[in-house]
Amino acid sequence: MNTKPLYDQEQIDVITWLRFPLILGVVFIHTNIYSLVKMWEGASPQWPQWLIYVFNYLYLIVLPEPVPVLFIISGYFFFRNSSIKEQIPFADKLKRRIHSLLIPYLIWNTIAILFLYIRFNVVAHEDYTLTDYISGYWDFSQRHNDDPANGPLWYMRDLMIVSICAPLLYRLLKNNATAILYFAIITTCYITNTGINITGFGGGAFMFFAIGAYIAIHNVNITKIPHPIGITTLALYIPLQLILNNIGDNACAFLVTNIIKITALFYFVSLLYRKRIINPTPGLTKICFMLYALHGIIIGPTIKALYILFDSNNPIVLLFIYFFTPVIMIMIAYVTDKILQTHAPLLGKLITGNRTR
Repeated sequence: MNTKPLYDQEQIDVITWLRFPLILGVVFIHTNIYSLVKMWEGASPQWPQWLIYVFNYLYLIVLPEPVPVLFIISGYFFFRNSSIKEQIPFADKLKRRIHSLLIPYLIWNTIAILFLYIRFNVVAHEDYTLTDYISGYWDFSQRHNDDPANGPLWYMRDLMIVSICAPLLYRLLKNNATAILYFAIITTCYITNTGINITGFGGGAFMFFAIGAYIAIHNVNITKIPHPIGITTLALYIPLQLILNNIGDNACAFLVTNIIKITALFYFVSLLYRKRIINPTPGLTKICFMLYALHGIIIGPTIKALYILFDSNNPIVLLFIYFFTPVIMIMIAYVTDKILQTHAPLLGKLITGNRTR
């Protein structure tokens, strides 16, 4: 008899639908023209404050921080169809992660390193060493921000680390008492910014991945959030984010705000799904990984090209660049995916981790 818990299609469909807007949220994070121009010109551009506010916070007002939600989804799928009463084939799960995470991670960072070599050593004639570029497979030493050569792939790097720790997490999370202790410790470390000070061992990964893992292990249906909780979190969604925007860098406020916003997000999307207002979008979902990995290499040059082309500090023009750049990224990702499907399907599977949805 199959003792594995049954997961209804609604839960899978809601998570599948969420992937594209979450990845699009990541793209918008990296379309912050104000931060990019400030970095390029070495000084803050003199733009209207409302425009700067849009670039810094608009995506956060619309969505929760995308990466915590993606970690929750990853933790959920790692332990989906697992049971607290059975042995989990961790070796098989980790072996699959070699194809879905490690190989694409190495390929995309190699592509990024080649681009960086052309940019720095060939065009700019800067003397970056082989060691500098090899560091790009973990944290590119010249960036000083712990990101690999393909910056957004830090999420995959941290996800691989936390996935290796999955057998230990399972032992801690399958029992409610030890799970409470684990979350108490990891929350304290997260809020106080203490813990293992090693790149790749981010507290956020171990917290939010564990939330998704707990949901799967204990068969909690995240699409069945009680209405009073859902309505309350929806009512708090925007006000809390506006308060957080004014508070600034506060880990406790950030955590509370995002937990509430993530709850509201799952409640709201589940509600729309049940009312048949939305359906999973396999066409857009299929290019999620391509969009995620590819934009990390080309989004900066694209924005710079548009900024130089229009040569204007007009707010309307800048807003056009802000909203049109993600459209360009989607188009490039879609076309690239189609070309690979048609002419190099094996390469396409390798660089996307053989993701089909």
